[in-house]
Amino acid sequence: MTSTPATGIVQCSDSIRDAVEPVFAALTVLETEARERLSAIGRKGRRPGTSDLAALRPTIRALLREQGDRFNGTGVVMAPDALADAPYHLEWWQRTGDQGPRPLRLNLDPRSESFYDYTLKPWFVTPRDDGHGTVMGPYVDLHCAGLYILTFTRPLTVLGEFIGVVGADVPVAAFEQLVIPSLRHLGGEAVVITSEGRVLAANTPTWAVGEIARELLRHDAAVERAAVPALEVDWSVVRVKSSAVG
Repeated sequence: MTSTPATGIVQCSDSIRDAVEPVFAALTVLETEARERLSAIGRKGRRPGTSDLAALRPTIRALLREQGDRFNGTGVVMAPDALADAPYHLEWWQRTGDQGPRPLRLNLDPRSESFYDYTLKPWFVTPRDDGHGTVMGPYVDLHCAGLYILTFTRPLTVLGEFIGVVGADVPVAAFEQLVIPSLRHLGGEAVVITSEGRVLAANTPTWAVGEIARELLRHDAAVERAAVPALEVDWSVVRVKSSAVG
């Protein structure tokens, strides 16, 4: 039985959700260990320190090995003053090819003009304020690897209190490999687009990853749209039905 166009695009949006969920599932191992370790410290009546986060490094490195090229970096980013010995801190490691993972070093000195205030970044704000995971991007992360990436984060809570996020940087190229087959099955020109109109993936070179294409957000007869049914993202699958778009 042949699917109607509406059914096809909904199935495609479901497949995009199915590509998002494994990333968050992979992060649960790191999230669980961080929560258990820091909860045990809290029950002893002391505040954790940077050395306690350093104990997570074997798990972080293992996660990078297991995920291969799907993860460019992963780790934990702490809320201000969550640690006893550092007002801002992250235990985040990046892939470096044959040299193995290395820690990400950012300027976390609030007195510096180049201070990297991660507490203002949407990937930190949304888990903190809304209590659920989020995916931000695609964007070129100039502070990290200079790659086009998506940043996946989830809130890290200890004894009911938000103390930071666990997350991963996923290269857009790796994510595209998961979603392009579904877009191709739709036929014609089809894209995954964010709520701000930024192209995340496309089945045609007409639309470049990262391009702003707000015309695809219009509600008219020129496009067919289905929202990706995942709490963590505000994306849509759009199929162009007419050359009138543009």
